[in-house]
Amino acid sequence: MEALYSKLYDKYTKLKAKKASEIEQLNLDQEEKFKTYVSAADELIGYLTSEKDRSAKDEEQEKYEKMLIEENQKNKQLSEEIERLHRKEFHSSTSNDMLAINQVSGSSISSGRLNNSTKRKRSTDFMHEKEVEVALEHALDKENMTPDAIYSANQPKCCRRRLGSSDASDTTICMFQELVESLVDLKFSTVHQTDDILLTAVHESSGYTFSLGWVKNTAGEEELMYRVSSLGTFERVAPEWMRDVMLFSKSMCRMFFKRLSCIVKLHD
Repeated sequence: MEALYSKLYDKYTKLKAKKASEIEQLNLDQEEKFKTYVSAADELIGYLTSEKDRSAKDEEQEKYEKMLIEENQKNKQLSEEIERLHRKEFHSSTSNDMLAINQVSGSSISSGRLNNSTKRKRSTDFMHEKEVEVALEHALDKENMTPDAIYSANQPKCCRRRLGSSDASDTTICMFQELVESLVDLKFSTVHQTDDILLTAVHESSGYTFSLGWVKNTAGEEELMYRVSSLGTFERVAPEWMRDVMLFSKSMCRMFFKRLSCIVKLHD
């Protein structure tokens, strides 16, 4: 009997050890699966978090782009309104000036008509004598002048050679042009066309180039036409009005160059 009991006990011990080993292996397998699930959950949470952040950034960028478009539209409308008001003011002041001139000239014509008829002959004779004297003086002076001196004398006073300059290439430097170029930070030149002359302006540091020329509107009035040739490095930051062809009156030149100078200085 004792041998039977001993054999049964050994069998029970082996079965118990085998069962414990199987349970331990099952626990290890479950632990590995749990770790895998936790790792996958962490990756999913990280992905969802990054997608949420990216979506928030996209929404913020879209919001700012929409605000920028609205702001550009408002600026364009404001510019059009300012230009319209300037034109209205310019035409109104021109009409008032012409009316005042007509009134003054109408009242003075009747009183001065008699005096003008007697003075006209004296004035004509006097002017003829002065013209003859001036022509003789110029003819005598030019005989004793060098070719460079004659060229300089024929130029407008603001475009004559600088004082003390001996450089022959300096004869064509226009003082007035240099002053304007230094004020607006642009280089100007002229382009001759068949019927007109275009003024070309270049901002050297950016490569921004445009032209200005006179055209007539539907009412027959002269206006300046702005046309961009190259935006240069302003390609991405230039507002819409710098990209379009514009027509504006001479009274709007100051406003045009003021706005242009602000943009040029902002991106220098």
